[in-house]
Amino acid sequence: QLSDDDLAILRIFALKVHSHMTAKTFEKLPYAFPTAPPPSWNITQSRVAALSGVEPVLYNCCVNSCCCYIGPNAEYDNCPYCNEPRYDTNGKPRQHYTYVPLIPRLVAMFQNKDMSEKMQYRSCDHVYDPNIITDIFDGFVYRNLLHRHVSVEDHQYPHTYFSDPRDIALGMATDGFAPFRKQKTT
Repeated sequence: QLSDDDLAILRIFALKVHSHMTAKTFEKLPYAFPTAPPPSWNITQSRVAALSGVEPVLYNCCVNSCCCYIGPNAEYDNCPYCNEPRYDTNGKPRQHYTYVPLIPRLVAMFQNKDMSEKMQYRSCDHVYDPNIITDIFDGFVYRNLLHRHVSVEDHQYPHTYFSDPRDIALGMATDGFAPFRKQKTT
């Protein structure tokens, strides 16, 4: 059972997300509602993350998307490619990349009945027509995998790829961070 405070935080979070409210506008809400100001965006995000079990991980990155300051770049104070400073004059990172770990996201989606049913679309609702490509499930790679047995290292399993309706086909997309050296776009 969620407390009244948690429900209020979830409502304000949903308002920001569904209305595409900017962080700047969100931070002005206490001035619009001085008798019942909502918590800050940082507090709201932290509480929603705790309630959902899906905690984002923030990584510092170059303002020009040249690199992410992890691994061999973790100790740099300036970008090794464009020499832009990593931190502002207050010592805070100038840009960050938000990563939401995949496994907790998938667990959360499967725990939601509606989303779990939507995720089985390819096995329940999708009608394959070899003359029309409507999505990934009509593509060459997916269609070939349907007839291949799953193989890990030297062991071949008796089942084929995507034989279970709950199996997931994952794709990758990037938004706002260029993972390759000296790229200005993703």
